[in-house]
Formats: sequence, structure tokens, C-alpha cells
Amino acid sequence: MMENESLKTNYVLQLKDYLGNEVQGRRILIVLSIGDIVPAFDRIGSPQNIEGSKGPSIPAAPAASAPPAASLGARPTPSAQSSYQQPQAPVNQYKQPPVTPSTYTPLAKPAPAAYNRGPVVRQDPNIRLADIQSLNPYAGGRWTIKARVTNRAPIKNWSNARGSGKLFSIDLLDAKGGEIRGTFFNDGVDKFYEMLRPGGVFYFAGGKVKMANRKFSAMDNDYEVTFDTHSEISPAPEDAQISQMHYTFKKIAEIENVPAESNVDVIGIVRDVGQVNEITSKAGKQLFKRDISLVDDSNAEIKCTLWNERAQEDCSGWLNQVLAIKGCRVSDYNGRSIGSSMSSSFTINPTIPEAGHLVNWFSNGGNAVQTKSLSSGGGGFGGGSLGSFAERAVINDIKGKQLGFGQKPDYITVKGTVNFIKHDTGVYYQACPKCQKKVVADVAQNYTCEKCQTSYSTCENRYILSVVMLDHTGSTWTTCFNDQGKVVMNGRTADEIGELRDTNPTLYESIFKEALFKQYVCRLRVKAENVQEELRVKAGVVNLEPVNFVQESKDLLQAIAQYN
Repeated sequence: MMENESLKTNYVLQLKDYLGNEVQGRRILIVLSIGDIVPAFDRIGSPQNIEGSKGPSIPAAPAASAPPAASLGARPTPSAQSSYQQPQAPVNQYKQPPVTPSTYTPLAKPAPAAYNRGPVVRQDPNIRLADIQSLNPYAGGRWTIKARVTNRAPIKNWSNARGSGKLFSIDLLDAKGGEIRGTFFNDGVDKFYEMLRPGGVFYFAGGKVKMANRKFSAMDNDYEVTFDTHSEISPAPEDAQISQMHYTFKKIAEIENVPAESNVDVIGIVRDVGQVNEITSKAGKQLFKRDISLVDDSNAEIKCTLWNERAQEDCSGWLNQVLAIKGCRVSDYNGRSIGSSMSSSFTINPTIPEAGHLVNWFSNGGNAVQTKSLSSGGGGFGGGSLGSFAERAVINDIKGKQLGFGQKPDYITVKGTVNFIKHDTGVYYQACPKCQKKVVADVAQNYTCEKCQTSYSTCENRYILSVVMLDHTGSTWTTCFNDQGKVVMNGRTADEIGELRDTNPTLYESIFKEALFKQYVCRLRVKAENVQEELRVKAGVVNLEPVNFVQESKDLLQAIAQYN
């Protein structure tokens, strides 16, 4: 605020939320929230520095008189107040010149209530409860919340240079709509994991509040809580005032303008469910992923990537159903897409008004609406969404629009015809059965993968076809890898083609001739690459499907009608 000059000397401001503390005998305010700011260029009245004042002071509550922490199941004593001795923290010291008192305090808040202030509390029949939104690192551990577990992540084992261990996280929601993430480590996992089942309501006390790590938390809260074996957690009566889940939905079309790495809640109709794919991360870990496609009444479509356990779930019943996702991460890879994390929560056909609205929209023509795809590429549908008919490009756009020369690749969808397939050499490569990288054969016919540092007695042949695609505007060389190559080669694998090349050259040639002059709708990845000190634009096929002439005719008629 000081950097952008929205707050200057002599300005009058309203403190909406703050804590009082005493550090080395000096009283300070820790400001948590600021309200109205009124510009003023002259000092109003004669404010007095309380540190130098000889008048009556506001004594800090002595540590011995601080009330004990609320224990679970205990009734508060009549003297119990929401004032706790706060932990000491270093602050910037400052002084102002002594001046005479003033009676002008338009936005003042009674000073005594500000000092030694703990979390905002509300009354439960047996326990004094704090609201989740009032928890902060300066409040100490003297608080108890009543919250519903809306999500519980699986136990995760970790190992690094400092040791190893395990952890799990839960998402908590209270009656005021406040949300916070709680994390348990090691012995805390053994003690509380089975008890804290999603949907249950519990009392929580004795956790450490700290700044949230946004990399791992999808909660709309700057803080998170770490619980341990000394934390007091016990079941609470069901509370109808606490929702089963709290959503802040974004329309799919709005996600196009949401910054990458942000967390959003999304609800939509599942239009496509991709297959589970196993991939190897840069760190060498085996991961499972599945892509699904969501649409909503903003007439937009987006790809959502599910990872690991979530990807391996049975999603066959999701098609054309309403899916609500709490806390998915926005990515700018290949346009805009969203992905699940450990803290994401998925609910099919939730009993909320937004779900009923989408069902009504989808059944009354929404299922036939042309949607704008925010996601350009991916792997769940064989390498990338083909997008809508209205988004089609032509091959000449690669040169005409100078595609591929930006920092990131360009993606376009074209309808093209296979005009030529190079097959004298290099139609496939020998790949590692595990990571699919190229292997090296030795004289003993063993195959070594340098990436996996493993030798195999056999390998897998995978396509790397060089194909000329053409349309009415021009032609271009493209590269088709294994999945796309099998489509072009009418379902034959690279192993079959490799065997025919050595055993039946005539049939080998006829298969390639048979693959020519067929039309496909192709998704192309276009990027300029440096080849022998020369920039060459390369187009890779990330997905293709044979042209469905019935659907193509319908799309053309609709486009003509819209044009007229």
C-alpha cells in the first residue's frame, strides 16, 4: 500500500481486524484487515504517542491470568473472555513527535477491545468455538473450531535428504463458510486418518496455524493448520448449518482469463472420457493420467486432466453427467486446461441448484450446441482435442499466418488428405518397453535403454511416419507418432509392418498404397526448430480421426446457415 501510495502520512484509515500485543514492554498493533481510507493532507488534531504518554495506559493482560485453552466437552467459565496473551514477535519500531490530545476520531475503534484479542468466537452448547476465518498465526493455539471434513487426501509417503515420513491432508468447512486445510504427519497419520472420514463433523483444537503453501492447497485461505498427536479432535453432532461442500464456481468461458496456477471450482457436463495412460515424469516416476472434457452453458469446453488414483477410478458412468470439481488447478499448457490435485474434490450429480440448471440446459438443446474449446492439446483423446468445426483452419495458414515462430507451439485443426507416406526407410524406431525411448541393440540382440539403464531381450517397434497432408490450399510434411501412425496404417502395428518388410515386400508396398488418399481431421502442433543452423517449421500430428462424412455434412449446412 505504501509502494502504490494508496496509504500516505496523515491519511485516516479504518482497522477492520487487528490484534494487540506487547513486545519488549512496548504495545503494538498487528493489522490483519483495513477498511476505508480517507485522504488527509494535514494532521487532524494532535494525536499522542502512547509510548511516550504519561496518561493512563492500557495494561496488557498478565500471562498468569490468561484463561486456559477450551477443552473439548468443557463448559466455559463465566470469566472466560476472547482475550489471550499473544506470542511475541519482532516489529519495526517507530516513534512520532509528542503532541496534544485530539477529540476527532471519526473511524476509531475502542482501544481496550483490540489488545490481547484472540480469534472471533461463537457459542456452542458446550464449547466456545472460533470461526475458521478468524484463525491466524498470531492467535496462538487457544482455539477450538467445529468443522466438517469435506475432503480427505490419500496418505502420501515422502523421502528426502532430511529423512522420510508420511502425511495426509483434510479440507475443513465451518458454519460461516470458512475453509482451511489441515495436515497431519507421521504419528498423527496413524492416530487420526481412519477417524477423519469425509462428511463427518468434528471439534478441532490444538493445531499450529501457519501461512499456506499455495502449491499444495486449493483453499481460499492464506493460512493452513498443522495438527499433531497432541491436538484434541473428537466427533461432533451433525450440524445442518455446515454445508456438505462450499463452491465458488467459475463458468468455463471465464477460465480463459484466469491466471495460470490459480485454483478454481468448476461445474459442467462431462462430454468425453478419455482412456487411462501411463507416462513417465521427468523425475522417472510412473504416473497415470486421464483426460475428460467438460462443457457448460457458457458454450465453452475445457479439458480436465485426472492424475494417478483419480485417473484409475471407473469413470465409465460419468459421460453426459454433471460433475462438480472443488479446487482444480488452471494451466496454460496448450491454451487453457484444468487439472486435479491431491486436494481436489469430485462430485457426480451433486444436489445443488447449479447442477439442476445444467441438466435443464443440456436436455433442452445444450447437447447440440457448438462450443468453443479452450484446450488445444493433450493426450487423453489420442493427443489433443480436435475442437469445433468453427475453429477449423487450412494448411496454408501455417505459412500465411507465420505459425510456429512464437515461444510456444501453435495448434491448428485442419481437414487433410494423405498424399504421400515415406516408407523406404525409417517408418518406426525400436523403443524401450517401459519408457518408450529409443533403445540400442548390441551384437547379442539385446536392447539397452540408456534412460532406464536396463537391457531387454526384446523391444517394441513404434511408428514415426513422415506423411504429406494436403487440402485445397496447399500441402505440408507432418510427423505421425505411434498412436496416430496406427490410425493412418489402418490399425496395423509397427511390429506387423516391420515383419512384412523383411518377409513380404510386395504386401508391404500395397499396405502403404492402401493408406493413401484418405481424409482425416487432424490436430497439428506447429513449431519452428533449428536444424543445421536453419529454422524449419515442423508440423506434428497430435490427434487425427477419419472424416465422418455425415457429421461433416451437418456441420457444413449449419455453417452455411449461420453465414447467411
